[in-house]
Amino acid sequence: MAIFPGAHVVGMANLRPASLVASTRYDATMHSLQTTSPARSLNNDASYLSATMVPSSSLDTATMTPGLRSDGMLQSAGYLGPTSFISELEESHGLTHSTDEQPHGRADTATIQPWWTQRVTKALGLLHEFPVMKQLVQNYYSLNQSAAIPAPLIVDTLAELETTYNEKLYENISNEQTSALAVLAMKNTQKTFTIPPAVDGAHFSKLFTGSSIRLEIIGLIYTLAGRASYYGLSYPSSSTISGCDAEFPRKMLTASDTIIQLCKMLTPTNDLTMWLIQENLLLSSVIFGYSSSETWHRLGGLATTIFELGLHRDNGSSSLPEFLLETRRRLFAASYHYDKSFATFLGRPPLISRRHSDCPLPLDISDDTLVYSRNVIEVTRSSLTGEGWSSQPLFQRAAWIRLRYIISSYREEILELSLQKPGPERLTKLRDVSHRCNQAWNSLPEHLRYIDSCWDTDLPGSVKMMLIVSYLTYRYNGFLVERIIVKDYADARNDLLSISGSILTTVLTFGRQNVRSFDMQRDFIWTLLLFGFASASVLIRELQKEVRTKQPIPYPGSRATLIRNLSVFISHLESMARPGTAGSSFFSRATEVFSHIISEVLEPDPVQQDTNPEINTGLDASMLENIDGIGLLDYANIPNIFDQMLFQL
Repeated sequence: MAIFPGAHVVGMANLRPASLVASTRYDATMHSLQTTSPARSLNNDASYLSATMVPSSSLDTATMTPGLRSDGMLQSAGYLGPTSFISELEESHGLTHSTDEQPHGRADTATIQPWWTQRVTKALGLLHEFPVMKQLVQNYYSLNQSAAIPAPLIVDTLAELETTYNEKLYENISNEQTSALAVLAMKNTQKTFTIPPAVDGAHFSKLFTGSSIRLEIIGLIYTLAGRASYYGLSYPSSSTISGCDAEFPRKMLTASDTIIQLCKMLTPTNDLTMWLIQENLLLSSVIFGYSSSETWHRLGGLATTIFELGLHRDNGSSSLPEFLLETRRRLFAASYHYDKSFATFLGRPPLISRRHSDCPLPLDISDDTLVYSRNVIEVTRSSLTGEGWSSQPLFQRAAWIRLRYIISSYREEILELSLQKPGPERLTKLRDVSHRCNQAWNSLPEHLRYIDSCWDTDLPGSVKMMLIVSYLTYRYNGFLVERIIVKDYADARNDLLSISGSILTTVLTFGRQNVRSFDMQRDFIWTLLLFGFASASVLIRELQKEVRTKQPIPYPGSRATLIRNLSVFISHLESMARPGTAGSSFFSRATEVFSHIISEVLEPDPVQQDTNPEINTGLDASMLENIDGIGLLDYANIPNIFDQMLFQL
């Protein structure tokens, strides 16, 4: 998935009338595809589609503008905001459709090309492992605390797909059968995905499964299964896939990529497309890493899909069923959180701006209530607080989505302030956002706020993990604020050292847990690097400065405890440096660097005889640059570190 060159997503005020461009580019592509060799692969879709574009002047009007038909103007426009070129006329003359309405399929008059069928048949050939996918997805939803798509919608879909699998593929999974299913799915995908206002959640899956099966939903199941497989969830004993098949997630990603590209040509953006694109992004992030170009482009695709569907704007007059409106709000809030995580990690501007959004937070209700209640608002009115939280101490997916969004909203402010000029005004704003972030955290329902004693309770391991990771994410906001302040005012280190020590202690608490219900190793590695590495780097460099300058650091806690914690942190790095472990090369180098510094702290005299000691460890000189900056500990290097590690996972 790629972003059009120069199309920076910074909020609705900057949206261009993309519908005309997209419509013209689409039909130019369709015109050229009809004369293209079927041997072309969608794997090179971006360069291929660009190369096969024909000038719009060579197309007749009917071919170039299918949206300008007698049934309404600009029917493929998607959401158009109040500054759009047509906003003055659309309300009174109905020149555009509501975002609740779905335009006609983009390929209504196009013939399905043989090579499309070949590509989809190959992608759908992976359905021979549907029983594996079903169990993986079920396991994933049984453990995942923050999935944006409500569980019943996925569970019902799996049941419908299982019926299709048993009827069409179980006994005779020949290429002919798969090809027939591919043709059916493509023909259905060509049709407009219409959502009747009266449909309820219990019957929603009927719209895109069975005889109405669509490509989007197959791609969605692929991405969910791929991510579940990557996280080490178990396969059924009947599976032909080995538990260590590292290629399975990549196969799922490739197949879902193919489906996304076909859907772009076959049908307008719809809710199913949104689901697929979001999960495709998440699968890409665990395979390629957060800093990969592939993942970044997918994030851009997710943002533009949100804007095209209008998920960022609250539509009080929507005719969509309530369960789908709430699901959209969950998807938007979750995507907003992902966007801020990527922006922080890469040091890039966020793509989804809160200033240009007024989508309300989703209600803190259970998935079952959301999907199976006829009137969600009335049913839940008495069970929610005025702020939309559950009045009972329940751990529900919507609660985590709400919590993450709230934390991320302050992260957006911090990211903006990091780009402003240093000075008293920025300092005041940083202190203010830090204060408001703390207030917001303290106003959360008590059961959602992490405390160390949660590890002694009988809460599910997945809940405990969400509690500690959410807390660390909140604390990391404070860390970022203090780090910006220290860059401007070098003497203002007290708060940075205090919060760094707190984060490191919390990370090490996580590392001491042994939750057997699911594999926490990868989660701990991510936590160690995302939160522990940055805080430990600050602390160990301060200790090194203390030894070399003979000036005590303003650390509020026990120096002995700090050194012990850093030693434990180093032991975690060392345990991850075993041969055969993903990222072992990095962890080995990191262990040596941290160990050298802690040795210098504990035994300063021999080391300080030479202000620039050579270390006979085979380390690059750049890894120990000077007292102010150690190459390995440079936060800017962490994205590359992640990529090196994740590529091997």
